[in-house]
Amino acid sequence: MSEDFRSNVSPDGNAAGLDGVAENKKAVIAVASIAVVAVLAGGGYLGWKAYTGHQLAEARQACVEASESYRKAVNGYSTLVNGDAATAFQITAKQVADAKTVDALAEELKATEPKVVACAADDRAGYESKTGLIEKNTGWYAKHTKSLKAAVGAVNDSKLEKTVSDAERLLKDSDGKVQDASTRDELSKAIKAKDADAIASASKKVNDSMAAKTKADEEAQRKAEEEQAAQAAAEAAAQQAQQSYSAPQQSYTPSYSGGSMSGGGSGSSAPDFVPVSKGFGCTTDCPPPSSDGLIHH
Repeated sequence: MSEDFRSNVSPDGNAAGLDGVAENKKAVIAVASIAVVAVLAGGGYLGWKAYTGHQLAEARQACVEASESYRKAVNGYSTLVNGDAATAFQITAKQVADAKTVDALAEELKATEPKVVACAADDRAGYESKTGLIEKNTGWYAKHTKSLKAAVGAVNDSKLEKTVSDAERLLKDSDGKVQDASTRDELSKAIKAKDADAIASASKKVNDSMAAKTKADEEAQRKAEEEQAAQAAAEAAAQQAQQSYSAPQQSYTPSYSGGSMSGGGSGSSAPDFVPVSKGFGCTTDCPPPSSDGLIHH
């Protein structure tokens, strides 16, 4: 055995170099362990970060989906407010059978819409909070859309009810008062169908036919009165003419006695009787009377 070898051997026979090797191995293992821990630690962080990022993405997506549902709910409500509800709101209490339906619709339209919530946040909790508010607002629109539709329907139904009622009254009152009876038949069919547009059209025709008959009746009455007046006038004129024709005529008969003249005391110098010449009467050939009232030949 060489001297170098012996110098590395301890008195108990163990080589001194083996301890150093063992210590080196421990050091390597320790370093490796630290490295493994570091690697594991680093991987855990990355995994946690990936996990939280996934949760954040899910929360953001849920908020986006809630916003889309909210948008559809808002659009549906706005369409109703600006469309059917606006039309029904123009209907007055006089046009419906029940005025309370008009008041109920007005109250529905006074509802205050919730404020818009934006889907924007910095973390998962923030998105979840915004999602909750958006879903709550979506529920508000769903509820009020339903109640507003009901109010609009109530007003329209009440208007139709009054329309039918008025048409039935018109049908009854127009019996025998129209110029064209077919207009009443058309109105009767529209009432049975409860068709508001058809009722409106038929009602107009019935009213026009009633007006035409009234005008025709008035014209006929006027002509009849004129004919009666003319006939009465003709009869009166004929009666007056008959009375004038049958009135007694006054006559005057002269008298002559003893050569004296009498003319009813008028004092006229004209004789009451003019003697004829030679017993014959004369006409234009008789000579004129003398101053004494006698005719001298």
